[in-house]
Amino acid sequence: MNGIENVKLFLMDMDGTVYVGDSKIDGAFEALQTLKEMGRKVLFLTNNSSKTASAYVTKLARMGYPATEEDVYSTGEATIRFLLEERAGKKVLLLANSAVYKQFSDAGVPLVTEGADLVVVCFDTELTYAKLTAACDHIFEGKEYIVSHPDFVCPAEPYPVPDVGSFMALIEAVTGRKPDLVIGKPYGTMARYIGEKYGLRPEEIAMVGDRLYTDIKFAVNNGMKSILVLTGETTKEMLEASDVRPDLVLDTFADVLKYV
Repeated sequence: MNGIENVKLFLMDMDGTVYVGDSKIDGAFEALQTLKEMGRKVLFLTNNSSKTASAYVTKLARMGYPATEEDVYSTGEATIRFLLEERAGKKVLLLANSAVYKQFSDAGVPLVTEGADLVVVCFDTELTYAKLTAACDHIFEGKEYIVSHPDFVCPAEPYPVPDVGSFMALIEAVTGRKPDLVIGKPYGTMARYIGEKYGLRPEEIAMVGDRLYTDIKFAVNNGMKSILVLTGETTKEMLEASDVRPDLVLDTFADVLKYV
């Protein structure tokens, strides 16, 4: 018994877990549908703060999986909630692409290009040198420095591309500062928001993903069940060498039905 049979909410990473790039992983979406028919809840949870929920809904629909924006939760959305509830009224210098920048603005986050109270760094796929130096200037000045998530790379073809963790390393090399707060996996802010949203205890929630240092560590750090799938980044050799131990390891997510 690994406790998976008692899980009421499955938090699903996406790339490497239910699809790779634009290709579905065999049986993954069908397993999700079966879980929902069994009365289990499913939430797609992503560290990727370069896309809005609607973009993911569109992609899932292309793959034949019906989802709504309520079925997707990103670090961008969690960061917006944090700013509105815990830094209300603070002026924010935001590094984000145009779609996500608009998402923050539409939500009521006060965005500025100078004189900010704090700096927020998301996965800005339109990053410019001017934006980067503006952020560093504010960080040099001692302003609070928050990032959406710590992933060093984002999966892409033919090679991975730099993600927020790479931006963090660059900023630290320049300013000597690490972020004051990281919102997304594997840290606690997003876990707390999800628990409040669904009214569930941590042990009633399982995080499913292909990355040990974000997905599985997120579950371990926050008392959730953890399910590692071997269809993405992590290999069996990487798992054996890691001190992060998932509750369950699956060759593919379709195998989860054997345990619920």
